[in-house]
Amino acid sequence: MGLTLNQETSDRVSEAVLPPHMGRNEACHCGSGSKYKRCCGERDEALRRQLRGSGLPEWIDGSRSKLHQFEKYICNVFGLPDLLASFIDTRRAPKIPTFDVVNSLFHTAVLRIPSINALEGDLQESDFQKLIGRQPTPEVKAFSADVVANVLDKLDLQGIRKANEEVISKAERNKAFRDGSYGALRCVAIDGWEPFSSYDRHCPNCLVRQVKVKRRTGELEEVEQYYHHYVVALLLGPVLDVVLGIEPVRNEEARRDRDPEHVGHEGELTAARRLIDSLHDTYGGFIDALVLDALYANGPVMTQLTAHGYGGFLVLKKEKNEPLKDALTLWEMEERCESYEDRGRKEHVEFWDVDDIETLTSYKGKIRAVRAVVTKPGEDPSTWCFAIIGQRARQLGRRTALQIIRSRWHIENTAFHQWVQYWNLSHVFRHTQNALMSVLLLWTLAFNLLQLFIYRRLGRCRRPKDPTDTIRHIVEVMLREVATLPEPIPWAALLFNSS
Repeated sequence: MGLTLNQETSDRVSEAVLPPHMGRNEACHCGSGSKYKRCCGERDEALRRQLRGSGLPEWIDGSRSKLHQFEKYICNVFGLPDLLASFIDTRRAPKIPTFDVVNSLFHTAVLRIPSINALEGDLQESDFQKLIGRQPTPEVKAFSADVVANVLDKLDLQGIRKANEEVISKAERNKAFRDGSYGALRCVAIDGWEPFSSYDRHCPNCLVRQVKVKRRTGELEEVEQYYHHYVVALLLGPVLDVVLGIEPVRNEEARRDRDPEHVGHEGELTAARRLIDSLHDTYGGFIDALVLDALYANGPVMTQLTAHGYGGFLVLKKEKNEPLKDALTLWEMEERCESYEDRGRKEHVEFWDVDDIETLTSYKGKIRAVRAVVTKPGEDPSTWCFAIIGQRARQLGRRTALQIIRSRWHIENTAFHQWVQYWNLSHVFRHTQNALMSVLLLWTLAFNLLQLFIYRRLGRCRRPKDPTDTIRHIVEVMLREVATLPEPIPWAALLFNSS
């Protein structure tokens, strides 16, 4: 690790005899035969939290600084030092500990430092050196951008994914998501995201497409464009949104390595179905329903959701395809079933609602189809058409169902827009497949912890017109407070993972 516990902390650890780090469903280390979570899990976690709290210096523990409060929160509640210490890479005999590099990358994400080169500049500043726990050596870099790039290339992705899963699991046990559901359903939006593209820079894992560009002469020319495409799963809430998973769309070579019979790049739909399986394997019944756009409104996806026990809310757009084609006919036969004034949104809403549609040959379940026409003063009406599958989801009231389908835009506003505008994820920090995914997963970890800190720990309100305003303000305050750190943060004293 390259980190050393001070003598006082070492004595406390020796006296306490730290328990081994175990999975919650493993057999307890005490030999009782019970699962760890049902036996010594809570006691051991309380011990780790007590030791971790005693390892925090008074200038952090008693501070009202937002940066200090954030560091205290992520250490005491989520054990971030232990999570970062569990990350490994394949470098041989590294001089710079992996912990130092990933800790610097995590804070790069939190403070929205725009590139690795910018991080390299901060690594020679005394205040940032204190932030990552190093004794300040002004004008001398803690380590170089090449070291950071090398770690990103060789970092184990599964370890970062596991850390994200542990944060979500811990937040759930702390009831962080109990107050933020729609009609008692915990909903997750899935959508595709393309953060960057280039006509020149590319790597072996880039997707390639032909696009037409206009030259100075005015002529159109078809050229190759390189890009990366990802599918993201975002847990939706009226206030709190967190990322549950990210899956890359594989190019032809990567796809052929796994399945020689298929040729060409896979599409967003294929990657999304793989992500749905991964979400079920990881989170199981924690998820109640998925909220999807029109690309996913087909029988195979509906069948997959039903097989996993998930409900679905799917946007309907293609009028010539089922189930929208059949729903349009039934809506014309049925009269408007509800009309109401939403005074909070200043909207007039009208509903058409039909259930028990069974026209899809590739899906054996029943489909409910809803059309909502929303009118605001001085604006043209907007129409929302969507399908609902799954017994619990189909029983929801129309107003709640409309609220869920409209919340799908959180993934565009809270996630994609914010990441590009303020987290600089349209920039390629390091252009290799492993580095790209490492950056996305580390930035996801920072994003989720910031969301939990701001909306749970600080109890801030979400601003409906621009949900990024609150979090952006807090980050700006924290960035200014880095310069006020009186001494290095003692990360070594906060490490109590005996594994």
